[in-house]
Amino acid sequence: MEELTPEIREKLDELAERGNQLEEEGRCEEAVQAWEEGLALIPEPQQYYSETVWFLAAIGDVCFQNGMYPRAHVCFDRARGNLSGDGYGNPFIMLRLGECCLEIGDEKNAVEYLLRAYMMEGKEIFEPDENGEDDGLKYFNFLRTQVEHIE
Repeated sequence: MEELTPEIREKLDELAERGNQLEEEGRCEEAVQAWEEGLALIPEPQQYYSETVWFLAAIGDVCFQNGMYPRAHVCFDRARGNLSGDGYGNPFIMLRLGECCLEIGDEKNAVEYLLRAYMMEGKEIFEPDENGEDDGLKYFNFLRTQVEHIE
């Protein structure tokens, strides 16, 4: 596997920042386009690059926040399978993947991924973010009904 060139790394940083700015401005589709452009710059096999996880997580998170759960699920599932080691051990990836699974009706996998997130970060991962958004109480309460001894 090749290292990413400094030129590609610089372009990835620019696209990531542009996507973040567009998302902050509420221009989510344009943000997704910027991140998809970045993802396309990562050589195959993409699953060996940690940068793949950032772009998939960014795309997946915007999709999740906008109720596009199947599309978000695809992104987070790809991020989970990343061979750089940055996917399966990432509590945010596990949380979002579990939330997506629950939203698309896959309760068995929802329990697995939500429990992994809980085991890595505790109940805090389900709490609202600093803006009071993204309240995971629904998902935490679901997990509590499925697994004993979670408080």
